[in-house]
Amino acid sequence: MTDYVEEAVDLIDMNIAETFGNDNKRPKAAIIDWDDDPSVLQEHHGTFDVIIGSDVVYWPELIEPLIRTVKALLSNKLTSRFLMLYSRRNPKVDVLLFRTAQKYGLDSTELSLEQNTVYHAVLKHPVYIEDTDMFHLYEFRHSHK
Repeated sequence: MTDYVEEAVDLIDMNIAETFGNDNKRPKAAIIDWDDDPSVLQEHHGTFDVIIGSDVVYWPELIEPLIRTVKALLSNKLTSRFLMLYSRRNPKVDVLLFRTAQKYGLDSTELSLEQNTVYHAVLKHPVYIEDTDMFHLYEFRHSHK
């Protein structure tokens, strides 16, 4: 689990310790700056078969660093995936996100949330009642063409 803010990573570490105790297979928390050199990130953290992101796309200038980081850290297996829960806020950002993913050789597919009970419970909250098209789940995979 990662964040850019040290205090957030400290809280993540505390939650991991509370949840997993001393289990040596427990998750790890790390600070990751998407502007860091992707090869250095890969050398330090390795690669992952699954990367999950939620609410990570909000500023257009952060899209390319995010996608570049995902490309570097996502293992090259056919089954590797970057899953991202995305809140649509700006149509220009939507276009930029998918164009940037293509530029870095990542194919994207929208996954249905229709059968997800948590998703439907969230939509009942007054904040979201008028915007039922706000949340979208996308899967990004290496293009193996």
